[in-house]
Amino acid sequence: MKILKDRNTYKSMVILGPNCSDSELKSIASSYARELKGLGATAISIVSRGQRDLAYMIQNSSFGYYIEMCFESSPQILPTYEARLKLDKNVLRYLVLNIN
Repeated sequence: MKILKDRNTYKSMVILGPNCSDSELKSIASSYARELKGLGATAISIVSRGQRDLAYMIQNSSFGYYIEMCFESSPQILPTYEARLKLDKNVLRYLVLNIN
């Protein structure tokens, strides 16, 4: 994969299911940070937004754990990152935004 020199700042919000413990939340968040770093992202910050009620039921869950990640990267790594989020059974929903 050819990485372009232009880098954007992205913000990612991930909602994890209610069946995760605190230690699992930390390990999942750090694994996503390692994945992003391996793909070439820099300035990675992770903020746990805690447990929140959902506006509607998702997979029979009325609440989820929110994790916010900010990072800088080239746009080419986003499909790989989103594919990993899509395949994770703990992830209820995710959103990746370009905040430039």
